[in-house]
Amino acid sequence: MKPVVLKKWIPAVLAPAVIVAFAVGASVSAKAQVNLEPKTPQQLLELIASSKLTDFSGTTTATVDLGIPPLPDLGGTGMMNKPDVVPDTPNESGTTTSPEANVLSALSAISGTHEARIFIDGPDKARVQVMDSMDEQDFIRNGTTIWKYDSSDNTVTKGTLPETTSMKIPQRRGTPPTPAELTDSLLTLVDPHTEMSMQDGTRIAGRDAYTLELVPRSDDSLVAKVSIGVDAQTGAPLQVVVDAVDQQTPAVSMGFTSFTPETPDAKLFEFTPPAGAHISEAKIPHEAKSQLKDHKNATDQPGSAHDINDAVHGTGWDSVVVIEAKDVPKELAANEMLKQLATPVEGGKLLHISLVNVLLTNDGRMVLGAVSLDRLQAVANGQ
Repeated sequence: MKPVVLKKWIPAVLAPAVIVAFAVGASVSAKAQVNLEPKTPQQLLELIASSKLTDFSGTTTATVDLGIPPLPDLGGTGMMNKPDVVPDTPNESGTTTSPEANVLSALSAISGTHEARIFIDGPDKARVQVMDSMDEQDFIRNGTTIWKYDSSDNTVTKGTLPETTSMKIPQRRGTPPTPAELTDSLLTLVDPHTEMSMQDGTRIAGRDAYTLELVPRSDDSLVAKVSIGVDAQTGAPLQVVVDAVDQQTPAVSMGFTSFTPETPDAKLFEFTPPAGAHISEAKIPHEAKSQLKDHKNATDQPGSAHDINDAVHGTGWDSVVVIEAKDVPKELAANEMLKQLATPVEGGKLLHISLVNVLLTNDGRMVLGAVSLDRLQAVANGQ
């Protein structure tokens, strides 16, 4: 199964799990209760769907606690490469990074607390400033020109997009989605197996907000509940909190700590490389065309849709994906770190974090979902 095909069915599992090699969000604090015009869950969904907000700015902060167990010592260099580095390639020191180091880097990028500033002006002007300890990364789109700046090594990448492109700013691991993007993913799970309710009105990022609560009607889901804070004036999602079963603190807590629904200053989308920065050119048009071509070829292949449907078992919160042994990426199948983290169970080994279970079967398959081990084992056994 080709990577582009995998992308089609992975969201069926990762959306309820809210695993984002790219997850960033906001910690929840006590907020004052406010009186708002009463709305039903359906009316709030309609408010979100009808939101016309295209220009805004704000700061998002996040706490991500996926219950990742202590990581084993892999020996060797013990170095974790930067998320953008390709495995098994020399890094700055001349040493070679491994798939294990890359996985460590990904886990490190997800966990903990993160902060970003977001500025949006319509469909073709955007700036995201990601704060990482003492370093900062900027991702800027101004019309057809895009920039990426990393203060940690003073590097700049510039690219030019095709005039007709709708391409978004590329996200590396740790780059924050917006609460609206996460809300869109979660709302695809709303079905008869979801209990929806309205909670008391509150204040989020200094604005009056409604809170919609989603609770899976499932005995197997690892998701206990999802709370979505929605701006009462604009209908824009301001905060998303995902609670995991048997975990006291939220697994993912994402949202704005400040939010302004106005057009940002145009100067924010202008960028001048700092003195001494190393500047490189990105061949964006060629890469964009290649991606579109690969996507078309994958969807046009006979049997592709059939393969995707066969890979996903169940719907909504109970969705499970089965990756056949021949399709499991070799860097995962042979990953020593994953083997050490996994726990022996009937039929294979279990890798568990708060929102996802992964069953590595004895016959080499990978069975995963935001569901219980019993559910994974039942699917693995064809039940």
